[in-house]
Amino acid sequence: MAFSANASPAEINVTPLIDVLLVLLIIFMVIVPQHLRGLSSAIPQGEASAGPLPPVTVQVVRHAPNLPAQYLVDHRVVPTDQLPSLLQSMFAVRQDHTLIVQADRDLSYQQVATVVSLGRLAEAEQVALNGLAKP
Repeated sequence: MAFSANASPAEINVTPLIDVLLVLLIIFMVIVPQHLRGLSSAIPQGEASAGPLPPVTVQVVRHAPNLPAQYLVDHRVVPTDQLPSLLQSMFAVRQDHTLIVQADRDLSYQQVATVVSLGRLAEAEQVALNGLAKP
């Protein structure tokens, strides 16, 4: 067997490879759109809700140094004995169990801690403290 010095290396015939790739491309183009159709379904339409309720905010204010502190929930004055049941009922209808306590800066620690402990008993998961600015 004789080899010539001018002989080029063997070249691959790519025509059959391209034919196979074109056939596969056509098969996938036909199969894929039918696969994406899926089942027809209807999404149930529920009642339109106003969105999540805001966190519960309790304001602890004292109008004069000699007066006792007042508790305001949603800008309504709430007596101290009704505050635990009101907080429990408010947390029962909310997904967000965050309590925001806004208090006058001149109140004692005990008056603010009372609201925090009542919130914890009413199952508040997070408590945020915020000071009220004097007008």
